[in-house]
Amino acid sequence: MSDYLLALSTGFGNVFSWPNIFIPILGTLIAMVTAFLPGVGGTSLAALLLILTLNWEPVQVLLLFGALTGGATYMGSITAILFNIPGNASSAAVLLDGHPMSRNGLPKTAIAAAATASAIGSLFGVIVLICVLPIIRPFILQFGPLERLLLGVWGLTTIIALPNRSSSKALAATLLGLLLAMVGSDPTSGIPRWTFGSLALYDGFHTVTVLLGFFTLSEVMSWRSKISLLGSNTAQKSKDSTWAGVRAVFTHFGVTFRSSILGTLVGIIPGVGGTVSSFIAYGQTVQSAKGDKSQFGKGDIRGVIAPEAAVDAKDGGSLLPLLAFGLPGSEGGVILLSVLMSHGFVPGLPMLSTELSISFTLIVALLFSNILTSAVGLSFAPYLAKLTSLRIDRIVLPVLIVSLITVVQLNGAIEDVYVAVAFGILGYLFGLLEWPRIPFVIAFVLGGFIEDNFALSLELQKVGRLDALNHPAALTIAALIAVSMIWMVRKMGEGASKQSSGPNVQIGISVLFATSIAAISGIFLFVALTASSNFTLYPIAVAGASFVVSSGVTLELWLTRDTNQPRAPYLGLPQTQRIPLLLMTLLAPATFLFGLPVATGVFAGIWFCRWEVLSRKDIISSLLVTIVTFAVALFYTEKLASVILPEPAVLWLF
Repeated sequence: MSDYLLALSTGFGNVFSWPNIFIPILGTLIAMVTAFLPGVGGTSLAALLLILTLNWEPVQVLLLFGALTGGATYMGSITAILFNIPGNASSAAVLLDGHPMSRNGLPKTAIAAAATASAIGSLFGVIVLICVLPIIRPFILQFGPLERLLLGVWGLTTIIALPNRSSSKALAATLLGLLLAMVGSDPTSGIPRWTFGSLALYDGFHTVTVLLGFFTLSEVMSWRSKISLLGSNTAQKSKDSTWAGVRAVFTHFGVTFRSSILGTLVGIIPGVGGTVSSFIAYGQTVQSAKGDKSQFGKGDIRGVIAPEAAVDAKDGGSLLPLLAFGLPGSEGGVILLSVLMSHGFVPGLPMLSTELSISFTLIVALLFSNILTSAVGLSFAPYLAKLTSLRIDRIVLPVLIVSLITVVQLNGAIEDVYVAVAFGILGYLFGLLEWPRIPFVIAFVLGGFIEDNFALSLELQKVGRLDALNHPAALTIAALIAVSMIWMVRKMGEGASKQSSGPNVQIGISVLFATSIAAISGIFLFVALTASSNFTLYPIAVAGASFVVSSGVTLELWLTRDTNQPRAPYLGLPQTQRIPLLLMTLLAPATFLFGLPVATGVFAGIWFCRWEVLSRKDIISSLLVTIVTFAVALFYTEKLASVILPEPAVLWLF
């Protein structure tokens, strides 16, 4: 025990000694700035710094990378709250209620609540890590593919029956999310599946690309007609304060504490990651919430507290399998593992014994960074909240251009622009027609995780190496799933009669949208059945269920339509959003034909122009915006991001 305490004190000493303390401070600030950029994240930065720090002393390197890991987590939530843009994948759950709070006039409250929950979650995760680090090895071995599979299923069942106007739409959205998550290659055989001959889809849809499209691009399509991001609820604005956000975390301390436990436990499981932990915590909070649950997704502060506490508690828990077995739980974990091994540290018994002080150095640096980011977030909450008062027409173009370039930069593939635009249109229609977004997003995020572990569990069962009755952790999670499903069925029964096709929306577009989902599911099912050698029973079952449920929603919408409703032009699309939707639809083919810089330049010029009252001044301004956007996109992609863009298709003619 004395050796353990000595190693712990050495870890604290390494962090808070002079001048070492400047390293985690600098790393935290760098990570915060990077994470604040929509979709960029800290993984690319960490990979670059790994190369630059190969000649550093090991302690200094661990101080830097522990800070990078902690600093990137919270700041990604700021862009999610203010602009509906997930700074990283794990912050996607925060925007579900964080951005509606901001739109309702409570940005400071949301930012402060996220910062406070982040600090508490991080502190909880690290305390648990410090206490159980020497004895955790046997318990980590108990979590295999079966437990991870059930954990993912539990995350789905807690959220499908989230109160909304139509439980059938929620189920259809969930199945669509699972279906699209399986585009790519089969996890068992590696055979391409639903790629339709595209090599770009071999690895499936990139999560950040989908989230940027589904939330960001879909949102800016409706921004053109708005004055500012800040809501007009003056009563809410008067209640907005940093202290209100801090107080809410302790008012709902049960949510904070429970989510911190969930985040830590999920983080301990190798290969799960922060995105899963945040969505599971969100779903569990919705399920266990007392009183009116209909506010979730519309600005319930518990929907900010739960995922933020969970994702920061996860950081502490995720270091356990990394240090004990060398099993990273995320891309950031891969970087940390590379850092350890490049400096001669081998995860396993040495990191829990002879090199225990090194482990504690990394842990304390992570804790210090998380607390520092929360302190900065609380201090700057009033100033950050003012960003929501910016005029939309002043920031919408930069947001669009940054999002599009970020999409390309992620994988260096121009095809990701097409994917982002497609999901942007999908997200726009979800919002317009009041289809629940939350079940779709959670299903998409958890879809690959569920299928991978299902395939592994099935293979283990085939060779006789898996007996569910001998897995107490699996039985416990299965019991939680059963409870969730009972609750789900009951809530779906209560809400079965609630139906709506959206306010002031022509029934035609609602039926057309549901029919399109049924058609997509039907095509996927047909391909799966006619090429059965490439498909296992799982994707066929999901495609079939999606087709049946979405067809049922189509029939339900048609039968419940209001025949007295006057026929609206353009299928009921709002007039101010028709041209933005048309521009977004044309963006993908324009990028293919003319290249990304030209397409974004023309897109920006047309978007900037006030087409309602064209004038000579508007045309000149539009041309200037086109030229500047083209130059910025070309310079950034080729010089800064070093992305090799394909030749425009029009050049093939010459």
